[in-house]
Amino acid sequence: MDHHNPETYSFDDYLSALGANWYEEDSLLRKWTSRIETPAFDYERILSRFGDLAANEFRKNAEFVERKENLPYIEARDPYNRRAADVIIPDVTRRMLAKIHGSGMWKKDFDPRARYAICYLLNLNGEHGVTCSTACTDGMNIALRKLGTGDFNRGVIEKLETATEDNWIHGAQFVTEIQGGSDAATNAVEAIPARGEAYELSGQKWFCSNCTADYFLVTARWNQTDLSHRGVGLFCVPRYVDGKLNGFTIDRLKDKLGTRALPTGEITFNGAVGFLVGEKSEGLKNMVQIVLTASRMHNVIAAAASARRSHREAKAYAEFRHAFGKSLAQYPIIRRTIEKLDRAADRMSAGAFAIIDEFVTSQAKDVTREKALWARIIIMLAKAMASREIPGLVYEAMMTFGGNGIEERFCAMPRLWRDAAICETWEGPYSLLLSQSLGDLAKYGVAGREAEFLKFGLGEAYEEGFAKNLGEILANPQADESMFAFETFARDVYTAYEERALAELV
Repeated sequence: MDHHNPETYSFDDYLSALGANWYEEDSLLRKWTSRIETPAFDYERILSRFGDLAANEFRKNAEFVERKENLPYIEARDPYNRRAADVIIPDVTRRMLAKIHGSGMWKKDFDPRARYAICYLLNLNGEHGVTCSTACTDGMNIALRKLGTGDFNRGVIEKLETATEDNWIHGAQFVTEIQGGSDAATNAVEAIPARGEAYELSGQKWFCSNCTADYFLVTARWNQTDLSHRGVGLFCVPRYVDGKLNGFTIDRLKDKLGTRALPTGEITFNGAVGFLVGEKSEGLKNMVQIVLTASRMHNVIAAAASARRSHREAKAYAEFRHAFGKSLAQYPIIRRTIEKLDRAADRMSAGAFAIIDEFVTSQAKDVTREKALWARIIIMLAKAMASREIPGLVYEAMMTFGGNGIEERFCAMPRLWRDAAICETWEGPYSLLLSQSLGDLAKYGVAGREAEFLKFGLGEAYEEGFAKNLGEILANPQADESMFAFETFARDVYTAYEERALAELV
């Protein structure tokens, strides 16, 4: 192509360089999935299919659903002034959801590495109205299989187990209320016993993402005299009962900075029928330790995938685009940026894959107390660090495009940047996760055996200074100085964790 002739100038070479199959072309991802041992499914075929979908159909759909005219909206009142409680999303979003949830990935014997490899491939296109659905359905699937009893909960599991592209379901999780934010122990939505195993839920949830789901996992207060976290239960609420919407209205949709193709609403329940999941006094514990921990892992996956896509985009454009007689990639600062993005994508992806392995191990029935605590801590630190780092990396990639980088329809970078900014707000922001992590380390007996605990978790990534620093922090964990020191400690530990994971893969 003649880079000096505007009449024949074409971006086809740049678009071709983005790749045709993002699974086949990702050597690090393939090295990790090569560890899959269970032969129940043809995982190579399944993952290759999703690699093709991500690079082609889903990439184009992600651009389409983000256009202003295609964003979700609440259905208008009907001609008889009846308030609708449904959200309209594009048909292409429903088709993507059908291909995801009807793929067999929620079957009990589907290998977790393959499941989360699919999630990684989906996140290469940002949120685009589907990845929150996937994360929430994962949490629901795990929680119901682990805790669900009774005919209703077993029926939901059966629907997940037998899902096809023509008959599929997906889930959501609603915790946040207007008065509490991340302080879920202040939940005020009421759950009152009704017929048989059912409860009736009433009250408002303030931040309800993926509100087109078929089933909602909802925290609600069953004990109005116990205002502690033990008075909050976990309930599975179907969208429909007897073919009618189940006692709720979507009051409005949030006008968010990012993840705009994902409908996030404010929902009021008015006697919605729900069914208890697990022990009713452990609802908040189960929501945090199972459902939110799974979502935090999905956030780490999202950040890693955004880093990979950012490198892919920036490299393709910098090698294609010419200025002053040579490609952008030949200029030292841009070359250094591309190299930085490449290293970050490898490091963050390897870290995410290791976090997945930690999570899967932590959900086993025979997991030790020590392993469960380590997994909980490292997943919180991973989510905090990865979601804080990724907006800056996406921004650097976006700036390699110059003016084209801020044009919404030219490349994915503006959308990925907005989505990256949202990532930290999900399932606990940076400061909350650091505070919870330090609190758990102080609460569960790590003080005095810091070296033992860190060696157990970090293995070859362990450094002598880590134990000394953590010991000083745990000597007075309530002090401001300890919190500031823990922030540095957490960043250093998780970076070492990522680097070790990468070394083991390459």
